[in-house]
Amino acid sequence: MEEDAAFLRNLKSLSGDQSAAWDGFDPSAWRSVPAEDEGAKAARSATEHSSETVLSDDTGYASYDSAELILNFHKLTPEERGLNTHQYKLNKARQYVTEEPANPKVLEKLEKTEWEETGLALGDVSPEGQTFVPWRLVTSYPDMFIGKTNRVRAAPLFSYEALHKNRVWDLYYINCPLETGMRPVVFVPTYQFAHLLAVINAKLGIRLTIPPGKNEERFMLSFGVGNTPRPRFLGRSTSAGSFKNLRDAIPAPHPDDDLAKATPLGDDEFRRLLGLTRADRKSRKRSDRNRLKRIREHKTWGRCIKRVQRYLGLRRKVGAEMPSVAGQLATLDLSQPTSQSPEGSVLFVAIDIEAWERDQSTVTEVGIATLDTTEIQHIPPGDGGRQWFSHIRARHIRIRENSWAVNGRWVANRAEWFGFGKSEFVNQSFVEPLIRGLIDGATFVDPIDGATKPRPVVLVFHEASSDIKYLKLVGYHVGDAKNVLEVVDTCKMHQYLIQSNNQSSLGAVLTYLDIPHRHLHNAGNDAVYTLQAMIGLAVKKRQMSLEKTPRKKAGHVPFAEFKPDDKEGWTSGSDTDGGDPVGLPDVETGWEATRGDGWEVTSGGDWEATSGDGGW
Repeated sequence: MEEDAAFLRNLKSLSGDQSAAWDGFDPSAWRSVPAEDEGAKAARSATEHSSETVLSDDTGYASYDSAELILNFHKLTPEERGLNTHQYKLNKARQYVTEEPANPKVLEKLEKTEWEETGLALGDVSPEGQTFVPWRLVTSYPDMFIGKTNRVRAAPLFSYEALHKNRVWDLYYINCPLETGMRPVVFVPTYQFAHLLAVINAKLGIRLTIPPGKNEERFMLSFGVGNTPRPRFLGRSTSAGSFKNLRDAIPAPHPDDDLAKATPLGDDEFRRLLGLTRADRKSRKRSDRNRLKRIREHKTWGRCIKRVQRYLGLRRKVGAEMPSVAGQLATLDLSQPTSQSPEGSVLFVAIDIEAWERDQSTVTEVGIATLDTTEIQHIPPGDGGRQWFSHIRARHIRIRENSWAVNGRWVANRAEWFGFGKSEFVNQSFVEPLIRGLIDGATFVDPIDGATKPRPVVLVFHEASSDIKYLKLVGYHVGDAKNVLEVVDTCKMHQYLIQSNNQSSLGAVLTYLDIPHRHLHNAGNDAVYTLQAMIGLAVKKRQMSLEKTPRKKAGHVPFAEFKPDDKEGWTSGSDTDGGDPVGLPDVETGWEATRGDGWEVTSGGDWEATSGDGGW
């Protein structure tokens, strides 16, 4: 029929050099519904309200109306090309009471699809013209593009576990310019996402598609205009664990990706495309409900930084001797020892855990780093606090029973590259008493009465929730810890400094602070770098606050530096010293301790990809 011929001509014209791949293609096989006369169409329109993203257009074809959207047709086998994935009919009762797929034969064929190897190594640039979907958009697809009726059914298939179960993803990344405050963006090829939709359609008997119109470009992003960066290959993910490991191991920006080399138009286009990677939620009401929670979190992060500054001697506690923050020092000379003593003689303890990439329950390394604040009392911080770095002590523990579990496929193997001492091989049963002795057994001699008393400890992590869970695997429960004043998360400290809800890797934070680093993902190295990051962030934020104070008193802040902090909680309040320590988190239900200043401390919860997906 003429409609079929016109459809085929359109596909060939859109395919360009790949037009020959459409020879032998039967357009009628991709009709979403049988051809209808005008009366039937009118009846259907009057009675059927679609809850899918996109309905068929007037030709009766599903909205795969470009060559690239039919699962990249030229990449499919001859058998796959003949599949019609849209002619499913299930009655409503059966759809909701059974897990039986709507089209098992099609599903079986789709699940046998094997993607060819990319031939790329870590950090290699993606092919020119390849199109990508931001991972954030993949995970947000149900909320943003599926109607209410089918969202309930489809949403479980977009959960973190479901997206990685028996599914291969080729991951790519782009490092965003530092000034954007955005963490690196992870992408998957458009054709792999289209394949996911086809699988879900076969399971549920619905017609999910890449949306046309203004949203179509977001699922077909193509970079590289005007000498701007293109996505670089990160690796092939085959499980939830390997995805997380890859996501957490994104390399530092490549020198060739410097935007200074881009043309002005290319720079503008690159930033526009980065803006399209944001996954704005469909429901504004949900955003409004979470806004108060976000404000509380932001203020909580800021107050935590102030308490860290007090523990390091960078800030004074408001009390009887200093009844208000007005008595705080107006300057900070990093070349001189701090004028106030570190509060509480705190012992900072940073812990990092590494696990086997193929089984996250197999712990392979434990890194421990400590900073005794009594040792730095008379030591100048130095630029960025670097003169304190040498007072960090570290241990790298390798678990003997699990030494066979070597990473290297999805995460670089750095177990042999401890840079701050000699690695120790111990039995796993030794790890828990070692950690408990360090934390619960810490003591100090009170200079006033000479009595030996428990030493106040502050635990430090980068992305705390993950390492706290790993500690449980070796038998140590943070929630039962003694002596611990609170838990500090350098990831949250960094988010507060750059005013971003997006988490950054430890490597990205170190780069932000200009702290030299190497061989990350060695647990001992990561523990040391986490303490260095905590010091650097505390010093940097103190300097930022002191620099801003004179301008505030003068009643003028340059427009380029103005941000409506009070609307999103990006200030902990100029009238606070951070308040009292908040204690330990409830590791089962989230951060729900309240103490001192009356603010509820919450876990952070539903960022785009938190612990499992990381908003990616």
